[in-house]
Amino acid sequence: MRFTVTVQDPFEQQERTTTCLGDEAWQLFKQVDWEQLEKAVYERLDDVVHHFYFYEISQESYGDKRTLTISPGFERQGDMPSAKRIYMVRYEYPNPAKPGEYLDYKYQQSDYAFAQDAVKAFIQGDRQFFIDQFETPRNKSLGRGKLFKKLFRAFLVLLVTLLLFIQFIIGWSHVPEHLASVRMWLFPGSFENSEADEAAAEATLAASAAEAAAGITDVAQSAPQVLLDTVMWKAAIKRGDFIPDGVKEDYERARHFDYSKLQPASQQPSSEEAQDAILHYYKGKVGKLLKDHNAHIRIGKAYNATLQPDGTNGGEIARVTAMVCAFNKRGDNLGNIQMPLDIAYDFVQYAGDPGVWYLADLSQTIPYDYLLMKGR
Repeated sequence: MRFTVTVQDPFEQQERTTTCLGDEAWQLFKQVDWEQLEKAVYERLDDVVHHFYFYEISQESYGDKRTLTISPGFERQGDMPSAKRIYMVRYEYPNPAKPGEYLDYKYQQSDYAFAQDAVKAFIQGDRQFFIDQFETPRNKSLGRGKLFKKLFRAFLVLLVTLLLFIQFIIGWSHVPEHLASVRMWLFPGSFENSEADEAAAEATLAASAAEAAAGITDVAQSAPQVLLDTVMWKAAIKRGDFIPDGVKEDYERARHFDYSKLQPASQQPSSEEAQDAILHYYKGKVGKLLKDHNAHIRIGKAYNATLQPDGTNGGEIARVTAMVCAFNKRGDNLGNIQMPLDIAYDFVQYAGDPGVWYLADLSQTIPYDYLLMKGR
């Protein structure tokens, strides 16, 4: 049984592709020193040519192709990778219902043992392993998404029916009266002090109006943002450089930011997935921008964000916030180049499409990513 093995080194322009038997394919996997390779990436970040580097093995039989991709990484502790290695393991296989089309399922946070077992199973032709570990979980995930969609549609039908009933049978103008009657019937004691309640409400409104007239207002919450590069501005302050007032305020805010509220994400988009999400959102605008500058997108450290109550595509199942940055082929840091590309986004996965990340507006403040912006 022959396989096609492709290995992409982060520091080499071209992939290395070999057609070989199972034993050689296994040896090619074992020969990759994942630990040294990943450390070299962090030490020689400016020399990296491909930020998505991998071992990929594929086999084609009777026109159907199956592909297994292994890509390494490190869990992060602060701005630096920890000693624990993690792997993205992705399996692509023919769609049994649609000849000529393919499905895929991936694990973003796998250990080396699982990656090793997957390669062995692929070489040995162990289909049951991939049914149990990839195909069945994918079908279950999509099944949950479809069930959620059905329940959501049923809820919408009931809601529309209720609104039509109110509009044509009761009438909107009578709704408050009917609600008050129901409340009085169910909770007669709640109306005993109704006059006192109204007086208290009027007193509250009067106090609010008085505060507004006196110029007393609540402190406005700042919009989500990326905090300042405190290292750079600290050096500027020490040199005695001119620091604008607005920057001073942002600098103090960054220095005293409460990082304990942020939770590092255990699952986040790869740089390739982040770029795909950005290109999908902006269509041709950012695509032309990257093409003109011969650039690509890298994503930094991500933090878990609160899921938003969005009914789109089955609802959200994952949301993270992270900085992004454009780099050219020489590894030069281009920042966000120019609008409309921004420096940070939320990335979201939906129940109806769990394997794909989409772009969303920034929902929380995050610290400046020094590792991503190295050399800027």
